[in-house]
Amino acid sequence: MAKTMLKIILIAVFLVTAQLGVSEANDRARYQKIKTESASVVESGKFEIDLSYMLIDQIGKQSGAFSNSFGTTSQDRSKMRYHQAMLAVTYGLMDKMDITARIGWADIKDREYPFADSHGNGITDLEIETKYVFYQDDENGVKLAYVAGLEVPIAKASRTGKLRIGQNFWSFNQQLVLTKDLNEDWTMNADVGYQLPFGRTRDAYSPRFGRRMADTRGTLESNVAFGYTGIDFLQPVVEANYAHEWLDSASDFDLLGFTVGAIVPLDKHRLRIGVQRDFWGRNAVNAYTWTAGFTMAF
Repeated sequence: MAKTMLKIILIAVFLVTAQLGVSEANDRARYQKIKTESASVVESGKFEIDLSYMLIDQIGKQSGAFSNSFGTTSQDRSKMRYHQAMLAVTYGLMDKMDITARIGWADIKDREYPFADSHGNGITDLEIETKYVFYQDDENGVKLAYVAGLEVPIAKASRTGKLRIGQNFWSFNQQLVLTKDLNEDWTMNADVGYQLPFGRTRDAYSPRFGRRMADTRGTLESNVAFGYTGIDFLQPVVEANYAHEWLDSASDFDLLGFTVGAIVPLDKHRLRIGVQRDFWGRNAVNAYTWTAGFTMAF
C-alpha cells in the first residue's frame, strides 16, 4: 500500500508538472518546509489535498541505535525500517483558521521489537487538527499560529506477540508556530509542540524512536527551518529537528537531527522532498528519514 501511494504521488507530480511547469512561489509555498510547521493557513473556502510518503531507514547495524548516554555513542541493533503513506485534506474555515484531517497506511519491520513479532502493517491512527493565526504583522513579515489537534486510535495497537502500527491511546497535540520573513529571499519557521497522551494503557511502538513506549507521559518536539526563495522554481530548505519522549529518568528517548530538502512551486500546487539524518540521541534508533509529498490546492 505504501509503495502504491508513492507511485500515485510520482504520477500526479509528473502530470501536473508537465501541464503547469514550475512557477514562482505563492504564499503557501513560500513558507512551506519539510518537517517544520508553517503559520500560514489555507484560504477561506478553499481545499488542499496532500499525498505524502515517508521512509525511516536505520543506518546500519553496528551503529544502529543510540545508547542511554546522550550523544554520539551508539550500539548494535537489529534492522528496523518503516514505510508510511499519508493522505491529508485541509479546508479553510475562515481567513485565519483551517482544519486538517490526516490518515494513511504504514508498514514496519523491526527484528528487535520486544513483542516478539518482526513485522506489522495497517491503517494509521486518525489525526484531526485546527490551526489559528492569532498574530500577524505584515510590515515585519511575522505570523504566529496555534495548532490544536486530536489523534484518534483507530489503528490496531501493538500487544504481546503482535507488532502493529497504531497507538492504543488518545492524544491531545498542541503547537506554537512562528513564521518570519527575514528578507525578500529568506524565510524562517520555528515550532514547539507537545503530544499529551490520555486514556487506555499508553503503551505502543514509536517508529520515530524505534522503541516501545511503556506508560509514555508525552512527546515534546521542536523544529527550526530556513528557506531560500530567491530561485523562482526551487526553494532549498535546511532544518534542525529535536524530539523528546517522557517515560522515566532512566529510559527517556531523545533525538536530534538535521534535514535538507527543497520545495518546488507548481502554479498553486507544490512538491516537497527532503531527508533527515539523526546525529545525536538517547535510547533511540539511528536513522535516515526520507520524505516526499505533493500538495494540490483547489
